[in-house]
This record gives sequence, structure tokens and C-alpha cells, in this order.
Amino acid sequence: MLASDTVPSLALPALALALLLLMAGCVTLPNSGPTLSDLEREITAAEPPDEISATVEDRRTVDGETTRYTETVWLRADGASRVETSPTDRDAGTVIVDDGDRRWHYDAAHDWATRLETDPDATPYLEGLYAQQARYFEAYEIAAVEEATVDGRVTYHVTFDPPANETIERSISVLIEDTEYVVPLATSEREAADRSADRIEVWYDQETLFPVKQAIEGDGVTLERTYRNVSVDGEIDDERFAFDPATDGNGTDVESVTLPSIDSYESVEAADESVPFAVAEPPADAVPESVERDSITRYEFPDENRTQVSIRYRTPTDETVSVTTSDGPRRFATGGDAVAVGNTTGTIAETDEGTELQWSCGDRYYSVFAGHALDDGTALRIGESLSTGC
Repeated sequence: MLASDTVPSLALPALALALLLLMAGCVTLPNSGPTLSDLEREITAAEPPDEISATVEDRRTVDGETTRYTETVWLRADGASRVETSPTDRDAGTVIVDDGDRRWHYDAAHDWATRLETDPDATPYLEGLYAQQARYFEAYEIAAVEEATVDGRVTYHVTFDPPANETIERSISVLIEDTEYVVPLATSEREAADRSADRIEVWYDQETLFPVKQAIEGDGVTLERTYRNVSVDGEIDDERFAFDPATDGNGTDVESVTLPSIDSYESVEAADESVPFAVAEPPADAVPESVERDSITRYEFPDENRTQVSIRYRTPTDETVSVTTSDGPRRFATGGDAVAVGNTTGTIAETDEGTELQWSCGDRYYSVFAGHALDDGTALRIGESLSTGC
């Protein structure tokens, strides 16, 4: 999410760094408080408490349009969590419950629940909040530190200076540990990915070093998340982390989702040897000169009895091209208009993110995705280069 190719050095001696920033007039720490080096060390080494519950206020402003919503969260360090989003004039509210083994996502507007097994390697929500703070200190320089109060809690208010051209997402989830698996609460508009962050601020509770408030601002976007009524180690009832669709979901229908297993490979040959089908790799002249191969990944979907291998390419500006070979059709395949792909017929569709081309050949299924910033004919050109003999 927020990542930097250049990690600014924060290794100046504490006194020198403090004097430098004080001369610039941008640090106001209490006389009895920690030095900047001590503060950085304490926050990056901080361990989450066993439990935290709070009311969370989210405010998002995108191009002058502001959206507000409220969540109630119960979080445990062992991975259990419950997040209830309050109804708004646009949304009937959602409930996400994770007991550490499985996650429930209940959508009240559609009276629909999804159950999926929790990835055992995924970082727990609460741990992820703390881990994100270490990455801020690793990646960004400190622009200012001062003492401030948030909802009655005395905090260290830290302002970070992001590198130039750092991008932000429309969702506030940029402030939370990112994992391979995400239950989406909203979708992003394509142009939001190109917005840069000018300011990142975090308010750390001095007692627990929990980030009770976080804010990002830049290029017409302001994201702000504030934790109020914070209770630490309040012995949350185990029932909070249980979900029964018959009662909590008003008897709604339940869809069970099994997460895929994921393996990465250094070469197409290695990926090819791991599956019972030939992995399609486009010839070099079919791929835009601006892209370089970024990853080769195999996914196994147990609930679909399907395996796929995806080769992903990336441009310096993070536009992507992906080529996927599968031994079965995708459950949530994108539709589109009929189009000739070599000697067969496929479908092509324009999505918010880019162009997606799909076709099948015998018992093999193929798809090509190309980001919007690439040439309009990229997906079809790659598809045609792979369809020989079909």
C-alpha cells in the first residue's frame, strides 16, 4: 500500500536530530519526555495489548465529497476481531467477525453472509495496526512531533514526511496491515491510485502507543480515522467473536468461501513443472516495452477444483499486465463483448482498472489483463500471440 523505494535514514544521533528539528521549529516534546530516537524505538518495538475495544470514526473526502461512517471494533492480539459498521443513508451496515479460524462477513443491505477460512499466516488486525507504525518510521522522515490530546488520551502527535510521488488509496485501509486476502468493504475508483500523499500524521497514545488517530492528505484526498472510547484489556466476552447466521444474520443464506493456496516461482519453467498443464507465456514482442516481469504465482482453489498460474508484469508507474492460464473456468469471471482471439472467440471487457480478455481452448482457460494507461490493443495483442493452434 504505502511503500517507498527509498528509505530515508533516521540514524542521526538523538541529540543532533533533536537539535536539527528544534532549530527548524517543528518539534515540541515535553522536557520529561523521550528523545526522538527513544520515541521511534519505543513505537517500533511496541507490542499490542491483549484486547482493545473502541468506537472508530472514519472521514473520507475525495474531490470535495465527504463520506463519514462509524465502526465499533473489538480486537484481540490472538487474531479474533469483530467490526460492526453503523448504518448510513447509503449503507445498511456490515458485520465482520473473525474468531481466528474463520471469518464471517455479513451484509445487512442484501441479507447475505460469506464465510471463509482464516489464512493461518495472515497478520491479526490488532498486530497489523502496530506493525504498520514500524513501517512508517522505516520509510519516512519525521517532520514534527508534539504532545496532543485525543478523546481525553495524552498522545505523541507525529507528522511524517512522505517521499515525493508516494501514492495513496481511496480506502482508509492503507493504514492497516495488508495481507494477501482482503474482504472488500468498498471498491476504489481507478484515478484514486494515482494520487500522491503530502502528509501522514499519527497520534500515539502515550500509555499503550496505540495509534488512536491517523490521517493522510494529498491530491484532493483526505482520509482520517479516529478511535474514541478506547478500552484496553477490558475482558471482552468470547461471544463477541462468535457469529450465528441463524440469529446474527436473521437466517440469511450463507456462502462458504475457501481461500486459495498460493505459491510463487522464480521462473515460468518452475511454475510449469508444478501444474498438469502448459503455462502460457507471451513472446517478448507482444508485451509492451515499458513492462518488466514482476511475479509468477500459482493459485489452487479447492472449492472450485481449479488451479491457475498468473504471470504479472509491471511498469515503472505501477501499471500492470497479467497473463493467466487455468484448468477450469473462474467462478467470478468478468463478462464482456464477443471478440475473435486467433481462431476462437473470447470476450473482452473494460473495467474500472483496465481491459480484460478471456477465452478458452479445449480444457484450458486463459485471461489477459492490461491497465488503462497501456495501449488500448495490449490485451488483444497478447491474447492473439497465445492463441496459435487453438
